[in-house]
Formats: sequence, C-alpha cells, structure tokens
Amino acid sequence: MNLNKLFKLLIDLAFYLMIPILIFFPGTILYILIFPEQTVINVNIPFTENGFGIKALIFTIVFFGLFVLFFLGFYQLRKFSGQLLKQKLFSKEVIKSTQKAGQFFIACGLGSLIFIAIISILTNEGRISITFGSSNFSLLLFLLIVGVLFILLSDAFKKALLLKEENDLTV
Repeated sequence: MNLNKLFKLLIDLAFYLMIPILIFFPGTILYILIFPEQTVINVNIPFTENGFGIKALIFTIVFFGLFVLFFLGFYQLRKFSGQLLKQKLFSKEVIKSTQKAGQFFIACGLGSLIFIAIISILTNEGRISITFGSSNFSLLLFLLIVGVLFILLSDAFKKALLLKEENDLTV
C-alpha cells in the first residue's frame, strides 16, 4: 500500500472516530446537569464532590473547547492528506491547511497546558507532581511540537510554491 494512502486512511479513521465524541459530549453533559443523581454515566470530572456545580461545568466547557480545537486541527490535517493523495503538494490549499492545522494544534496544546496547570493548582492545593514516562505534559508538549512543525511545513510549501511559479514563468 502506498504510504500516502496509508496516511490518508489513518487520518480519516481517527477523524471519523472523533465525530461521535464531538456530537455526544454536549448531550452527555446536559444529561448530567438535568439528572445530577443519575448512575448511568460515571464521570471523572474534578469539582464534582458536592454535585455537578458551576466549577465542574466550566471545566467541561473548557475541556470540550480544547477538544474542538484538536478536532479542527485534525480536519485541516485531513484536508492536507487529501491534497497529498492527489499529488497537489505545492498548492495554496496545502499551505493554508498545514498552517491552520499548526495553529489549531498549537492553540490546543498551549490551552491544555495552561488548563492542566490551573486545574492542578486548584485541586492539589498548589502541589504539582512530575510524572516520568508518558504523561499529559509529554503528550501536550508533543502536540505543540507537531503544531510548530506544521507551521514550518506551511512556510516551506509557500517558498516552494513561489519557486515553482517563478520557474514556470522563466520556461
């Protein structure tokens, strides 16, 4: 199987697996708000010790917003993989989609790091623990690196497109 096809297949698979989360998450939170004593859905959300209050609601809204940023980044990555499959690597669409994917991933990574720092301060009385190995911090740092990589790719594709257009004019 061609690597471009495999890349597109994996991106599409991940994208389509995220859609149910995007659709059902708000409904699930609404269900928990309407029926706070329910036992159907077991949630592990900070600030729910005394019921689902305003702090827990703010937590879930911010969490969902960060997930939407990640989803939008994946959508742009999906558009990029489609252009890659069509062999249209040096086009304005590729430049635009890689730049937007990078921006969404950076926003999601930075927002999540700030969010986790605030939550750890609020829930651990100011104590922050360090985890070695695969942790949220490592994964979010990786997401930031991927975001910066896509911004760099966008700049490289932009320069390559300009060189290609200049070359087409001189021939």
